[in-house]
Amino acid sequence: MLFNKYQSKLLQSMLDSIEAYRKGELPYYDLVYSLEGTLDAGEFKNEKMVEQWYSYWTPLEIWSATKGNNVTIEDVNQNLYDMELFLNRLLLEDDN
Repeated sequence: MLFNKYQSKLLQSMLDSIEAYRKGELPYYDLVYSLEGTLDAGEFKNEKMVEQWYSYWTPLEIWSATKGNNVTIEDVNQNLYDMELFLNRLLLEDDN
């Protein structure tokens, strides 16, 4: 097991936040900073994983800094998809 139960739940929570944004239930700004807050809350010790996480998150944050809540799903769809794949891969590896 790579993560404790709390950390696994936080990773799933990140996926849930992305889904909420896609459904229009969460403003973009809130999505971006809730993702980072959730990462911080998990106190993940694997530096490589955290560095990879930030490589997926940084483009999302740049969109937030430049367009704020005016970001469209078309703007960030590929970045969100990449983050989702990364998070799902982490959860899958944790299950094995």
